[in-house]
Amino acid sequence: MPSIQTNPTFTRRTLLLGMIGSVAHLTGCGGGGSDVAGLSSGGTGSFTSGTISGLGSIIVNGIRYNDDNATVISRDDGTSFGQPLKVGMVVSIQGSAVTAATTTNGTATATATKISCGSEWQGPVSSVSASSFNMLGLTVDVLTSTVFEGVATQLAGLSTSHFVEVHGYVDQTTGHLQATHVEVSNTQPTQYKLSGVVNNFSAVNRTFKLGTTAQPSSQISWDSNTSVPSSWSDGVFVRVTMTPGLLGTHIRLLTSPLALLDADNEQDVEIHGFISAYQSNANFTVNGIQVDASNARIAGGSLALGVRVEIKGSLNNSILVATKVETPSNSEEASRTFEFHGTLSALDATAQTFVLHGLTFQYNNSTSMQGITLANGVSIEVKATRSSGAWVATEISSDA
Repeated sequence: MPSIQTNPTFTRRTLLLGMIGSVAHLTGCGGGGSDVAGLSSGGTGSFTSGTISGLGSIIVNGIRYNDDNATVISRDDGTSFGQPLKVGMVVSIQGSAVTAATTTNGTATATATKISCGSEWQGPVSSVSASSFNMLGLTVDVLTSTVFEGVATQLAGLSTSHFVEVHGYVDQTTGHLQATHVEVSNTQPTQYKLSGVVNNFSAVNRTFKLGTTAQPSSQISWDSNTSVPSSWSDGVFVRVTMTPGLLGTHIRLLTSPLALLDADNEQDVEIHGFISAYQSNANFTVNGIQVDASNARIAGGSLALGVRVEIKGSLNNSILVATKVETPSNSEEASRTFEFHGTLSALDATAQTFVLHGLTFQYNNSTSMQGITLANGVSIEVKATRSSGAWVATEISSDA
């Protein structure tokens, strides 16, 4: 398959993906239903790609997807993902049509049938600053909303003795990874992972780096046993799995998640991410998904390579036909509110903490109690923010 840097007109990748669905073109957000969390209710199905912002089941882009019977696969190779889905992980979801919320402040719902998930980078921490850390020569940017788990629960607890696995979005203009979830361990993983734009490519020496020429990664090599693309060079975005000695074992081009999930036409779509290839405001790519924004309403700042976007629209021949494109800022992402549904346990009224989905939440006099008395075993809905590595409940209500 070609890389995302190919011409925006119909490529072999586009044509292959287009065979997944019918040729029917959607002129609106399917079915004519009410607009719900960026997707319309009453459509034939839904596809969304973004960060998990809540649990019970999983909440992505404002929709609560029941994932009880969903098939969860690795974005890297299509095999079983093999670990629990967590807040801050980046996923793509194929699901049912969206059902509108039944209350003013409620959450729209749908049922997930297939989910793909995968981290971007994995390896050792080499340095830590006030708002970022470095690994294998590249920078990971951290926001207040970035979720840390493992032996360090916030950036301040991170050190050069740690190894991390990071979910997030790569900004191709800087080579930085905007982290959404960081798993921290004291144990060296058996493999490292990086992604980014290739530079310093040498077919003769079988070496290359990732990132930008101003801030490249450590040098990566490959050999005759490495799985590599049929054609790649400087300027191509790749995902690399390698040994701790930085010998690449599998090098993949960035491709659309629509193929892995069998996403079809006549489905409503919302995706969040960074523009990974840009030709014009009407024609660009996000997370490997080709976008036609020629008739879209564009709100916020200017569009360009590396700009963060939130896009709503519908599928047509595996192209996202956008109706709206927004450009949220980092400050908006940092102030993200998370949402959790489940059964309260381990209530400590003195310390003002409780546990939900294995996570410990703090509450205080500023927490809005929506006519509920906290007790173990009570079904609750919690809206929360991140503060100094802790989950702080801003609102608690009944979820009966």
